[in-house]
Amino acid sequence: MSGQVLFALALAALNTVYASQVLQMDPPFATGEPGPAFLPSILCAFLYLAVARILYTEIRAEAAPQTDTAASEHVPNLRLIGPAIAIGLTILFIIGFFYLGYLVAAFLYTFLIALFFNFERSGAWLSSALTSAVVAGCVTLFGWLFFVQVFGLYLPVWEF
Repeated sequence: MSGQVLFALALAALNTVYASQVLQMDPPFATGEPGPAFLPSILCAFLYLAVARILYTEIRAEAAPQTDTAASEHVPNLRLIGPAIAIGLTILFIIGFFYLGYLVAAFLYTFLIALFFNFERSGAWLSSALTSAVVAGCVTLFGWLFFVQVFGLYLPVWEF
């Protein structure tokens, strides 16, 4: 019973709770167009597929030698710092979304998450920052186009 299996089972349990709420919504194409349950339904299906993939991979994998700590040459205590940074940035995104709007909050959140992972991998601040800025710009623009232009949903913007 590896950490990946426990993670997959916890993800499946949380997804099941989420899916039970989605089932209480109108069907995704009840009016002929994608409704409020469309994206949550896709997300639930994707998460169940991801859980199945994780479990399949873990069951078929050979026992790997146990290492007690996640290691990074560039980020000390990665096992503690990584999740703490991700959780902290997610909380700041939620707060920032309300006060700064989608464009600013999404760009900053994506940039900082990408910066952490790029720096953890490469150890080079400048190239990590440049790559993260490009990724953040693309993700933010795609999210805006997807939700606002394709589905006509409202995303708050920062009124300065």
